[in-house]
Amino acid sequence: MKTHTEYMYSLANASFTLRIIEHLRNKYQSTLDSVAVINLIDRWLVKVNLKESIDVFSAKNLQAFLNEMGVAYKPSARIATALAKLEAGESITAIMNRYQVVIVAYGKPEKEEIEIFREQIVERLGYCPQNMA
Repeated sequence: MKTHTEYMYSLANASFTLRIIEHLRNKYQSTLDSVAVINLIDRWLVKVNLKESIDVFSAKNLQAFLNEMGVAYKPSARIATALAKLEAGESITAIMNRYQVVIVAYGKPEKEEIEIFREQIVERLGYCPQNMA
């Protein structure tokens, strides 16, 4: 039996986001199609798309891990539209400008992309907000 191929989670901070990216790259690399990482003022969103459905055991393991890091998330219409445009191949910059969404990484993100974004925000603010920890 196979399972669905899309997961969307809300996370409290950058550390949880980094752990998810690392876990996906280590355990699901072969079935990973794309990952979208979005930063909102008070949280991070991670949308995972798999190329194909995975077996039930793997799906339960993935969901258990994601549930430890955050909570399942149903995006607002604005976020859902931005994600759909992103997956359709529109320019990340155009999407961010049109929908006022901060897309930190898309595709097969590396931890470094998130770490650089976090460092830049902390440097500009002069302190580390809770969601950047």
